[in-house]
Amino acid sequence: MSGTSAGRLLVRGGTVLDGTGGPPVAADVLAVDGRIAEVGPGLDATGARVLDAGGAFVTPGFIDTHTHLDPQLFWDRGCDPMPQHGVTTVLIGNCSLGLAPVRPEAIDELSTLFCYIEDMPREAFALGIPWTWERYPDYRDALADGGLAVHAAVLLGHSALRLYVMGDDAWDRAATDDERARIAALLDESVAAGAYGFSTSFFDADARSRPVPSRLADVAEHDALLAVLEARGRGFVEFIPQTLSPEGLAQMDDFVVRCARHGVTVTTNVLVHNESRPDYGDDLLARCRDLRARGADFWPQMSPRTIDFRINWETSMVFMNLSEWHRVPNAPDDATRAALLRDPDWRAAARLQWDGSDRGMFPTRHPTRVRFIEVTDPALESWLGRTLADLVAERGGHPSDVLADWVLANDLRPGVLVTGVANSDVDEVARFLVQPDTLVASSDAGAHVQMMCAAGDTTLYLTRHVRDRGDVTVEQAVHELSAKQADVFGFRDRGRVVPGLAADLTVFALDELHWDDDVFVTDLPGGSRRLRRPPGGYRYTVANGEVTQEAGVLTGATPAGVLDSAVG
Repeated sequence: MSGTSAGRLLVRGGTVLDGTGGPPVAADVLAVDGRIAEVGPGLDATGARVLDAGGAFVTPGFIDTHTHLDPQLFWDRGCDPMPQHGVTTVLIGNCSLGLAPVRPEAIDELSTLFCYIEDMPREAFALGIPWTWERYPDYRDALADGGLAVHAAVLLGHSALRLYVMGDDAWDRAATDDERARIAALLDESVAAGAYGFSTSFFDADARSRPVPSRLADVAEHDALLAVLEARGRGFVEFIPQTLSPEGLAQMDDFVVRCARHGVTVTTNVLVHNESRPDYGDDLLARCRDLRARGADFWPQMSPRTIDFRINWETSMVFMNLSEWHRVPNAPDDATRAALLRDPDWRAAARLQWDGSDRGMFPTRHPTRVRFIEVTDPALESWLGRTLADLVAERGGHPSDVLADWVLANDLRPGVLVTGVANSDVDEVARFLVQPDTLVASSDAGAHVQMMCAAGDTTLYLTRHVRDRGDVTVEQAVHELSAKQADVFGFRDRGRVVPGLAADLTVFALDELHWDDDVFVTDLPGGSRRLRRPPGGYRYTVANGEVTQEAGVLTGATPAGVLDSAVG
């Protein structure tokens, strides 16, 4: 179901990096009818649109293998700003979440779960997604209808599969033999129709702190799903482990070993450097390597980006490790939020939890990492750029109470930025990124759109780790972002600048690239805002031989589509 393009396109005068990690070659690239036809010097431009690549690299289009762009692809087929950062292929359906299969009566439930875990406005889901399908083949057709500016490879969310078959029971128990067979049959139908496998989670919970349905699956259910991929001879698994406890790590080991027994590739996105737990990344990577030595084709993903995020005070999982504070952003309305924040009993319970917490997304032990970036009262503007630690030092009191007072003083909508959750030590990040058995991925693009913009990791990697620091060569970096991803996940028709493959290309000069801070834009269905990364300075991005962005501006072309796992 990939899109199609007609005509001739010549990328002239550039330096080709073919994606293999091999040396640069001065060459033109000719695309005909959406495929690479020739690579070489002095190619004939007759009848072709010509792109000037002088002084620039011509590379395969980049592949982003951890996104949550599932909903955005319906209301924004240009997938802004992914093409403006060189991306031509995205993987969706991660973390046990997806938009299919879904029964009509369960659309609200599935939407609520997706919006909570990935911090997306509920109104955008209701207004921007057509919901004209139940099962994967019809979802695939709806997604492909009209084309896309990026190719989409789709995983089936395990939680969505369980909800479709089991209904409300998916939240409470393991599947029966019959239900397990039906869940596996749904996955088989989907892979036959082009899906790339499934995703699952051992970590996430909903707004009511219930484990997501995938966490109720037993090993028999995992084996049944893995057997589908084994029998089909294609596909892979993405999963989110619980890595904060010995039990969670043992569960991860068992699951990865099961994948290995079925010959199924598996990936996870939880590799980070955590300054609060400096051994975390090394310990996890050592564990992954041990599993690889036991036969697993296991690929931990890591983002180059420092994990900072704004708190969304209308719905958020930021406080999931603090159940009392968790009630505040997830309250049904502002009156309830305000009442909680003023309630002496709530404050006492919140203080107790705050003092007992030493891990999680919100850094209770590090108030210097909680920064004020927006206020609603002009009299408080002198606090912009300062931290919760500063506020506690000046006003006195318990940090939980001081934060509660600050939220109330800012009409329940203060701009609060949590900084350095992970990956703030660039030297340590670089050390992990250059390991041959990790993947430069895990952007999370499309998720948490009011907390951060996760798009643009490709540009940060190229500017900081290639151009500015020299941690990796440009040849190797392009390989990491293209052919390596394609080889690991079976995207056989892309990832290299080679005649016969899809003409997915990126044209850029390193000295023209820039990675800028995200900014709010108001363009979601229903008028909600999102954080957007400005364009990264790429000259051109090409999908199926058609230019999708030029000099940071989307062209409106949608020549791409939904990839078929049987083709790549």
